[in-house]
Amino acid sequence: MIDRAAVSQAFRRTLAEATGRPCGLGKLPIVEGQPAEMPYLVLYPQGGPVGGAPLADASEDSELLYQVTAVAARTDQAEWMADRVRRAVLERTATGGWCCPIDVPDVDVWARELKVDSGTDDVESAAGVVSYPQRFCLSASGRASGARSPRLDVRTASTPECTAECVGWSVES
Repeated sequence: MIDRAAVSQAFRRTLAEATGRPCGLGKLPIVEGQPAEMPYLVLYPQGGPVGGAPLADASEDSELLYQVTAVAARTDQAEWMADRVRRAVLERTATGGWCCPIDVPDVDVWARELKVDSGTDDVESAAGVVSYPQRFCLSASGRASGARSPRLDVRTASTPECTAECVGWSVES
């Protein structure tokens, strides 16, 4: 059975590692007991259908929808963060694996798709807040503990962790 909370935590960790900026799950991220400084990300689970085997079976499939919102002080920062998020979620290595794996025990996150790219929301820009929401669909299959998926095992085809070298990012402020 696919544990949605485990996928959400793994996706949040992947986004934070890949962008080098904090990512909160449904709320402002906290860094060392304080609210994170901009720019940062907020990950919102959006639901999604479950199909395939019965829910109690370890082989069910899910399409898990997430909104990732980049929050920044300026429009250029929000766009820069959104670019980093797209790369983290969608970019592949030369061998076809994911540059930034989403590692979840007993779950194979085998496909990713950008569903909605809303662009910047500059309504609060005078107050120094610009957001950029994007929605992604993660296709996942459950597997028995320790079993290998019959699909491409993207964890072995990709780098062990998301790295700037994989995606060619430079750090900007």
